[in-house]
Amino acid sequence: MTIEKTYIIETPPEPSMGWEKYEQLIIAEWNELLNRNMRPNEKEIQSFLERYPCMVPGAFNLIGAESGHLPIFCGLISQPILPSFNYRKPDFMWLSKNSDTIEPVLIEIEDPNKQWWTDSGQQTAQLTQALDQIIEWRMWFRDLVNQSKFKEMYGLASDNRQFKPSFLLIYGRRHEANINSNQILKRTELAKEDVDIITFDRLHPIHKARELLCLSVKFDNKCRFLTAISVPATFTLGPSFAEDRAIVIGLDNAINSNKDISKPRKEFLIRRLSYWNKWSKSSDRGIICSSDKE
Repeated sequence: MTIEKTYIIETPPEPSMGWEKYEQLIIAEWNELLNRNMRPNEKEIQSFLERYPCMVPGAFNLIGAESGHLPIFCGLISQPILPSFNYRKPDFMWLSKNSDTIEPVLIEIEDPNKQWWTDSGQQTAQLTQALDQIIEWRMWFRDLVNQSKFKEMYGLASDNRQFKPSFLLIYGRRHEANINSNQILKRTELAKEDVDIITFDRLHPIHKARELLCLSVKFDNKCRFLTAISVPATFTLGPSFAEDRAIVIGLDNAINSNKDISKPRKEFLIRRLSYWNKWSKSSDRGIICSSDKE
């Protein structure tokens, strides 16, 4: 095995956007969207989170201690397929992992205008319906046949780590969910050991997720196709992400469509994609320095 670097880092015409600037940009857009007079609907929220996947919790485990491992595919999957499940798809999914566990995190987002409680203090029918969706996914995953099909579909069949799906419901606004101490207690009781329920006010940019993409996934004749929906303005190229990004289709289109990446940087990134894709497939890639980025 080669004990030296086998890759060449080029100096881009300009660096990627820094995290502090990117974080401020996202927060400003999010606050404007969430608090505008004509409140956003679920479709608008979905589109926003597809553009900024670092806003979506769960990349580094939803339940338990935060993982130090990047999620499988290094991306947030939008509207993922569950094999043989013919009802509503999850809005998003992370394939989170740590040293001993694979944790698919299925995420349901609801219209942020939906209410938690009726005037009498009971949970609304809308909230009940949203929780029922989580229950359906939980029941589906309890079937070992379904688990096996899911693992095969997402390339996890040979992974011997524990398999522990978890579920996240993003629903409503904080001021209504926490209207009084009794409702706070009720809200706490709704969560389960593998389920978390948060309001849209809890969402914020997550620094560790700054390089992660948003992806769509399709399957044809048992082949899996991952397509980039978006890349962040903090997107870089280098040896650490090369293997995961080499299997993603349409990165050039996603780079081109990002309004926060300058034209010279877009041209540089698109030109260098083929180099890193080729390097990722080499049999001996030598040592890798995680700080080497373009």
